[in-house]
Order: sequence, then structure tokens, then C-alpha cells
Amino acid sequence: MWPWGHLAVGYLCYVLWTRRCETDQQPLAVLAVVIGSQLPDLIDKPLAWTVTVLPSGRSFAHSLFTAFVLIAGVAWLSRRFDRPQVWVAFGTGYLTHTIADLGPRAFFGLLTGDLSMLRWTTYLVWPLLPAPSYPNDSSFLAHLTTLTFDPFITAQFVLFGIAVGVWLWSGAPGFHVTTAYLSELRDRTR
Repeated sequence: MWPWGHLAVGYLCYVLWTRRCETDQQPLAVLAVVIGSQLPDLIDKPLAWTVTVLPSGRSFAHSLFTAFVLIAGVAWLSRRFDRPQVWVAFGTGYLTHTIADLGPRAFFGLLTGDLSMLRWTTYLVWPLLPAPSYPNDSSFLAHLTTLTFDPFITAQFVLFGIAVGVWLWSGAPGFHVTTAYLSELRDRTR
């Protein structure tokens, strides 16, 4: 899945959680879901493709073991600073990223009982099992050259559009906090 798809899925799942819990979206939590939805790739892809210390662009940070440790750490911090929604949002973004990377073929194959699709799930328990071998898992350029507007990519753009619409309809939570922080940061560096 591409970054905009991960962001859309993570954010929309977070919104569903806020609706179910009858709570408002918190600006810091929205930022946490954005970070959580991108973090596995921001860790694994450079370490596998640029530095080559990881076997795959879906290994260490895509593992549920790493997810558990990071989410537990964010949960501890969010409780310590009395921001309980932050860890839920971060965890939602992070976990939806790792699960969405299964892709529709493996995901629906598993749902229909096709056990041959289990071979695509091994990154979830890396390093206990080796990460699957992907044909475009060697560099950013190799990955970008596979970008085509097939139905899966198009669906990600549609989901992203829906997520942006929901975010705007919700009052763009997090936008004002982020821009104020960036302005303050800019003013400090002058």
C-alpha cells in the first residue's frame, strides 16, 4: 500500500473509533494517527533499501512485536501526559498499516480460507519467520516504477479523498495546532 492509502485507512479507522466512543477527534491524536500510519515504512524502507541492514522493506517495523513495543511506549507516554486518545490513534494508524500491507489478494484470500496466502503474513512475526520476498523490494526507484493506476491504487486515492473530506468536515482537527507549532519553530530559528 502507498502512503496516502495507509493514511486514509488509519485516519478513517480512528474516526470510526471516535464515533463509536462518542468523543471528538483530538488534534494531537490526529497527528499521532498520521505518524503511526507512516512509521513502519519510514523505518523499514530506508533500513532495507538504502542501508541494507534489514532483509525487507516489510520486516522489523512491520512486525507485530515491534508494534506492541512502540504502541506500549506511546500508551505510557500518553497516559503520563494525560492524552489518552494519542496512543489509541497511534496504535490504530500503526496496526492498520501493518495489516493493510497484506494487500487485497492475501487479505481476501485468507478470509475465504486460502491458506496458501499465509506465506505473505510472515513479516507480521519477523524475526521468528523470514519476511516474504517481494519483487520490488530493493530500492525506492524500483518501488516507484511499479506505480500503476490499477484498481487497488485507484481505491487508495478514493479512500484518501474520502479521508480528506471527513477531516475537513470534522473541522480539520490538528491543522491549526500544527501550523501554530511550525510558525513558532520558524520564529525561534530566526
